[in-house]
Parts: sequence; structure tokens; C-alpha cells
Amino acid sequence: MKYSEYIEKKRRGEPGFPISYYNVTPAYHQYVMEAHWHNELEIIRVNEGRFLAHVDNEERIMNKGDILFVDGGCIHRGVPENCSYECIVLDLNILRKQTQDAMEKYVSPIVSAQKEINCFLTNNSSSLYASVDKLCTALKNREQYFELTVLSTLYEIIFNLYKEGRVQDKTSSKHSAQREIMSILLDYIDTHYNEPISLSTLSNLVNMNEKYLCRLFSLYTSKTPIAYINELRIEKACYNMQVKNATVTESAINCGFNDVSYFTKVFKSIKNVTPTQYKKNVKN
Repeated sequence: MKYSEYIEKKRRGEPGFPISYYNVTPAYHQYVMEAHWHNELEIIRVNEGRFLAHVDNEERIMNKGDILFVDGGCIHRGVPENCSYECIVLDLNILRKQTQDAMEKYVSPIVSAQKEINCFLTNNSSSLYASVDKLCTALKNREQYFELTVLSTLYEIIFNLYKEGRVQDKTSSKHSAQREIMSILLDYIDTHYNEPISLSTLSNLVNMNEKYLCRLFSLYTSKTPIAYINELRIEKACYNMQVKNATVTESAINCGFNDVSYFTKVFKSIKNVTPTQYKKNVKN
């Protein structure tokens, strides 16, 4: 089973404009950023509070105004603490042309993973920081002609990343083998969360001893595989109730719980309210 077989297929943004913007507050249905990966670049900015970001087992404590660039392919997650934050997920292929041009030699090495972005910004007045601020504002407000602002600002960001020495040659990473295994596991769970998933199924998927698999999974997610699966199912159920107005029973069944009583028990242990109370709070 190869890493490339599990590349995330989620479509970003709109056709021809592959950029997604998320403004996350405590009311957001998926407030905690669970461990995940994708090929696109992600930019995270903290607006209030504190955010504990983990990128390939390395922790970054982010405070108000801090910005983190997450390279495509990295396993990353985050725990917000009284926090609101913004995420931009973008496919840098949007900056590439069908023909070779002056920008191709700068964008292509990043897209093809020959080079990597190493960038964590504290709240400051640098040109790069200002460019990210402009990008967030354009995507949040979506005023007339905002696409032009977004594209021109992305070129600014690429320029400032190079200028500040934050684009580096790709180095062999000690995490690469573990990252490949985790990517396969996370993608499988994300695709099959509404089906029965056993530890033996995951173990056979990556040809790994169950005990070592649990240790590796905990290293990257701080959870056991079963706890991670249950929390993902609950987040999906919250989305169904909040966005799709699904009933409690519909949400339980659609997210892999055949027993509504057990669903309620797991839901309350994670959200501190019952599914019925959660749905009532959403309506209010």
C-alpha cells in the first residue's frame, strides 16, 4: 500500500480557485483541529487566546497574532485554548502557468516538495506578516475583485518567504516513514469512519504490530486509535446536526453508531452535553 494512494481528495475552494478559508471560534462544529494531512500548504493565524500546534511531533505554542506555515504532507493538529483562529488551505498550483515563466522556478520547487517552507511568525511588522494579514482579510471579507487581491498577495508571500530565507532545500526527515504510515491510517479512518473499524483492521492495513501502531498513533495524535475514531465520529455528528439539521438518531447512524444510547454516552463524554442538548443549543 503506497502513500500516494491515500492523497486527500477533498476539493479546496471553488473550481479554478483552490483556496479554502476557515474562521474558527469555540462555536465552530470542529473547534479542535484533529490530526490530519493534505498536499496543500496551510497557514494558521491566532486571533485570540492560545493555540497548541503540533507538526510532525514538534509543538509550537501560538499566541494572539502568531502565524504558522504548515508544509504540504505534514501530519498536523492543534488544540485551541480560549482561542479563535483562522486557517487558509491553498494549492500553490494556482500560481503556476502552463508555460515556463519567471515565477515557475520559484513556485515549482515548493509545489513538488523539492524545497520546504520553514516559517513561524510571532506578531510583528515584517513584510511577510503584513502580506499574510492582507491575505486573511481578503478571504474573510470577499469584497469585489478579491480574487485579484488574493493572487497578487500570494506572489508577495512567496517573494517574502524567499527574501527572509524561509524556503529551504528539502532534508531527509526522520519523520518521513512514520508520516507515511500515519497518512494511510488517517485517510482510511476519514473515509470509513461510518463503518466498523477494528484495531486489527488498521494493523493489517499498514502491516504493523498492534502495540507499536497504538504507540505511534498516540505519538502523533495524543489519542488511541479508538478514541480518535470516536472523536471524529462525534465531530461529524455535530456537523450533521449543526449544518444539515439532522436528527440525533440520523446523526448517530450516519456516523457509525448503531446504538443511540451508546452514541449519547460517547457524545456526552466528549462534548459534556447530550446530543439533544447540543442540538437545542445550536438552534438557540
